[in-house]
Amino acid sequence: MSRATHAATPFEASGIHLGQRIRSFRRMKGLSIIEVAERTGMSKSFLSRFERDIAQASVASLLRICDAIGIRPGELFESPEASYVPAGCGTPISLGGEGMREFIVGGAGSEHLMALYSEIEPGGGSGSEPYSLEAAADLVHIKSGRLSITIGEQVYLLSSGDTLTFSPRLPHSWVNPSDDEPCTALWVIVPPPGTSRG
Repeated sequence: MSRATHAATPFEASGIHLGQRIRSFRRMKGLSIIEVAERTGMSKSFLSRFERDIAQASVASLLRICDAIGIRPGELFESPEASYVPAGCGTPISLGGEGMREFIVGGAGSEHLMALYSEIEPGGGSGSEPYSLEAAADLVHIKSGRLSITIGEQVYLLSSGDTLTFSPRLPHSWVNPSDDEPCTALWVIVPPPGTSRG
């Protein structure tokens, strides 16, 4: 994508300017981009583009950035106005990853759980780098399509109707292995995650 003809990123299209929120938290904590780059091992150039919402980060990279700044990922997102969320009315968010859209559909602002609904394009997923979460349990239920989840050395291929529960403290990654079929999935994380560099 040409920088001169920059199109709206998924964050901008959904109204979620994730990079801008990261920059606000970084400045509030009194950290420079150079300090965050040193703590995460990422380049200053990438972090600058990310904060301007013209570059996307993998889930693992986003977690490292949050950890370096000293915030929980949930602090980046606003809570919905009500606990009842009708179909199609979840709050758009992005926790990183590629080729996907996510919505918070339950537990926003809760200390007990977070429920996310994901629409994952063919080939989309968390990114190639495994990540871990400071949470007790992660449950994923596949509504449609397929999802390949790697936890440590174990690979699980989930199809419509399948459910997997695992410890998110273990390094894991996931991808929609289909060439042409999107995947929709419901995730429940208990409690809402902190971060771990694994």
